[in-house]
Amino acid sequence: SPVVLNNYAYVVGVYMDNPQEGLRLAKEAALQAPRSPSVLDTVAVLYGRTGDYEKAAEIFDYLIQVDPTNTKAMAKLAILYAEKLNQPERGLVFAQRARSLTPRLPEVLDALGWSYYQTGREEQAEDLLVRSLRHGETIDAYLHLAQVVISSSKFEDALWHL
Repeated sequence: SPVVLNNYAYVVGVYMDNPQEGLRLAKEAALQAPRSPSVLDTVAVLYGRTGDYEKAAEIFDYLIQVDPTNTKAMAKLAILYAEKLNQPERGLVFAQRARSLTPRLPEVLDALGWSYYQTGREEQAEDLLVRSLRHGETIDAYLHLAQVVISSSKFEDALWHL
């Protein structure tokens, strides 16, 4: 509906710097369009930006139920579990599932690499993060790769990635 789209555009355009207000508006939009993947994604991201990682994971999980092929949502959920919720093995499951659907998507390769790193598999992590960057440069992949190579004392490589 036009109201949902107006609220959604408002949330994205104005309130990404004020996540609490953005979340309020995004939740209103979600009430009007409870199965809209883009609205659900925004709600989940804003929950994450406000520090409510459990709720963000819950919304991403619901989004994946609504849209079972949404590999970007799976990748975001994998990162949440691996990084914020201290459940890297669970994150790895979502990242592997996403990779089975879109094996070359940079965000998916990044999430898989980061999940491997969080589970102590640094060699696999570095390989996947490099692959991620070959398929498309993302800020997150560069940051994750820098962190991985720092743990191997490759400080010059880390600076290059940053």
